[in-house]
Amino acid sequence: MTFAYEPKKNRANMRYTQMYGMVNHGIQSLIEENFGTDDWVQICEKAGIETDHFEGLLSYPDEITYTLVDIISKRYEMGTDEVLRVFGEYWIQFSSDSSIARLLKISKKNSLQENLEALNDMHDRIKLSLPHLRPPYFDYEKGEDGVDKLHYGSEREGMEPMVIGLIYGLAKETGERVEVSIDPRPAYDDIRTTFSLRYVSGIWQK
Repeated sequence: MTFAYEPKKNRANMRYTQMYGMVNHGIQSLIEENFGTDDWVQICEKAGIETDHFEGLLSYPDEITYTLVDIISKRYEMGTDEVLRVFGEYWIQFSSDSSIARLLKISKKNSLQENLEALNDMHDRIKLSLPHLRPPYFDYEKGEDGVDKLHYGSEREGMEPMVIGLIYGLAKETGERVEVSIDPRPAYDDIRTTFSLRYVSGIWQK
């Protein structure tokens, strides 16, 4: 499958928050595993980043993450949304093997629904170490028509593809199959996005 590059979005008026360094470290790991350390070094140089190592529990401006995603999308001719989706799926295994795995408490014994419902508690635990961070908010709603809803609130723009990747990554961990789509408009005024989740038969082939 070929992905066309999507032009960089205009983020001049965005208010950047802080993101913990493990996210950027995860991006580093994704690139080094698939393309090598030399590629990562060149990406950092292009981004104007002085160090190629991010401390997991230190915070960094969101602008760094957005810049890395933009450069990676250009370098590998992928849309920025696709970069975020791939990274979101990769993040699940990467974070499970990390030093904060105990905070994540992602379990293959749990269902996808249980893990998604636990996301807010996970972020609350992380905020004990990084109280100034502003994590996203999730609300899982069981649907009567067989389609469940995941309501997503965040101060950050454009991160929905990463959330989709996270959902697929969690589904692989629990052995479930799910189809994810974004609703045309959020279900409530105080959230950013509502995702529809439809569970389908079969399991992921690992």
